[in-house]
Amino acid sequence: MAKGREAEILKHDPFLQQYEKVSGKVKENSRNLINILIGVGVAVALIVIAWLIYSRRVSNAAESLAEAYRVNDATVANPIPPDVKGYVFTTQDEKHRKAYEAFTKAATDYSSYNGEIGRYYAAAHQLYFEPEKAEATLKELAGKNSGIGLQAQMALAGRYEAAGKFDEAIATYQKLVSNPGELSVFLLKLKLARSFEGANKPKEAADLYFELASNEELRTTGIGTEAISRLTVIDPSRVEKLPEVKAQPGIGGVTNPPIKVG
Repeated sequence: MAKGREAEILKHDPFLQQYEKVSGKVKENSRNLINILIGVGVAVALIVIAWLIYSRRVSNAAESLAEAYRVNDATVANPIPPDVKGYVFTTQDEKHRKAYEAFTKAATDYSSYNGEIGRYYAAAHQLYFEPEKAEATLKELAGKNSGIGLQAQMALAGRYEAAGKFDEAIATYQKLVSNPGELSVFLLKLKLARSFEGANKPKEAADLYFELASNEELRTTGIGTEAISRLTVIDPSRVEKLPEVKAQPGIGGVTNPPIKVG
């Protein structure tokens, strides 16, 4: 059979036509599959790259804040002891300035992670050398509905107290007492009592000191001790009215007699 005739027969062979049809679809599907796989590979690569960048930035932000805390916890001594580890400063002023710079850098470089907390600590240190600027920052942060916002309010109240603005301090402490969040209500009341003293309102101060000193759980703490001490100065007659401390078990099962603080 002539070659031309064979070619003509193969051209019309139904099996060959089916093979070519299927083969064409396979090739087309293979190309589509390859394109899909390439697209998926690119997407995965981009996700991995983005995750690595994010992780690196989070790590850097954490380290930046940790570095600021190391300055915050630095030792102040003059002369500097030879065996002290970590940061050491010869004056409190130097420490406050360096800590301010470190927290400001942490807040500025990584504002998405350290913004509020960095600015708060920076302002807390700035109070010692630029109180007016620090006060402005604390006022801004005090408006935040967060734990940092409450901390800023307390720091702001302390600033008012130190500046002799006792009415502002009282108003701020009273606001915090009514909504303390995670802050200690007892500490806030102690600070409020101090502000009442500063504002020449001894009765209000004595009422708070008496309340704190009457709390059995606080009696032996720093808060309770200061409350009793101040109450002794402001209104000593009320010290005798403090409730008795409950008996404490003695050695060998013997019970100690009730004692009265006075």
